[in-house]
Amino acid sequence: MEKDYQRCLDKLAGAAPETQFAVIRSLLPGIEAALKSGKRLKAIWKALRKEGLKISYRCFDVNVSRARKTRKPTAASSWRKRDKSPAAQGSQETNVETVEERDPFANLKRLEPIAQPSVRRS
Repeated sequence: MEKDYQRCLDKLAGAAPETQFAVIRSLLPGIEAALKSGKRLKAIWKALRKEGLKISYRCFDVNVSRARKTRKPTAASSWRKRDKSPAAQGSQETNVETVEERDPFANLKRLEPIAQPSVRRS
């Protein structure tokens, strides 16, 4: 029975994409190669329209932008993932002091010997 399900999923995966975004996402490597070779996005869109792609330039532009963003993680997102690793969590826990161990007046105590006010007594 699993073979029937798997065959069905394989057939779906092999079919042409149904949404505009899925089409653009599947074409993204070729689009990026054309961009790197010096072609403009509008020229790429025009060439694809001649081949039968039915999408406005505005939608094409938005979908290419979305596809590029979803494929490439940002520096901030990869930084957050790196901090959540077990090794990073262990090192962070060892460096964190408890509130009882910290002295909120440590800076003032260091300044005490230097800046003792002279007291005048009459």
